[in-house]
Amino acid sequence: MRTSLVIPAYNEEEGLPLVVREYLDVVDEVIMVDDGSSDGTFQAAQALVGGKVKLLRHEVNQGKVAALRTGVLQASGDVIIFTDADNTYPARYVPPLVQEIEKGADLVLGARIQARENIPAFNRLGNNIFSFLATYISCIRIKDSQTGMRAFRREMFDKLDVKAKGLEFETKMTVRAAKLGYKIVEIPTEYRERVGKSKLNPLKDGARMLTALLSVAYSESSLLSKMILLPSLIFILIGLITGLISVYEKLQYGIISHEFYPIATAFLILMGVQLISLGLIVDYLTKKLDRIEERIAR
Repeated sequence: MRTSLVIPAYNEEEGLPLVVREYLDVVDEVIMVDDGSSDGTFQAAQALVGGKVKLLRHEVNQGKVAALRTGVLQASGDVIIFTDADNTYPARYVPPLVQEIEKGADLVLGARIQARENIPAFNRLGNNIFSFLATYISCIRIKDSQTGMRAFRREMFDKLDVKAKGLEFETKMTVRAAKLGYKIVEIPTEYRERVGKSKLNPLKDGARMLTALLSVAYSESSLLSKMILLPSLIFILIGLITGLISVYEKLQYGIISHEFYPIATAFLILMGVQLISLGLIVDYLTKKLDRIEERIAR
């Protein structure tokens, strides 16, 4: 299978040349997309063009997602591989990624499990939280939903593509694939110390990722699942109200006049969470059966 590597780059003049040279021997095509860089990234990329290395450019910065889409549209390979331009993902993991695609996987993730000390502590915490949420929402074990190293068949991109502007793209794409019942495989990978300055804003990008997770959880759910989710949210809302009333009474008056409110709070919230879980499981099974039917039809 012919492989195309897409590398989005914004102000990565130091890391981009290192990435391209390292990956040359493991892919059939390298597509660099300069996303309106203001440093010497474009000039550094121009020096690498030739043979199987191509360069595309956005005159103004449009964001990582737009750069990825531009690269995929111009790719000629059967398998598309994403990696970052900061030299954090070793090229030696490309063959295992492609092998999993050949075995039938729809999306293969390079899970950053090895050398995690190169991920800042706060970012590691966020990674763990969002991977847990992605696992809960999608009903399958996902160790690293935010990884920038991933592979998929070219024709799958339209199905896996999602509305996103920044770093929430990877998380949203991963959860969408899981919600639609596609087969996801993770390959343990090393994560090296990045070259250059990080552009991640933990709080801003974290908020975007949380919003993206909730958005894809609802939008990709079946009608039956949504019908189950609605009463669960009502239960949780009522439970929060009774809980806040109990806390207010305790702080204001020293006693809780509605003695059954704390019990009702716990019961309603637990009931709501259980219904959410049931809705997600029903949705997962429904979508999984749809994918099985697709494979049989082929």
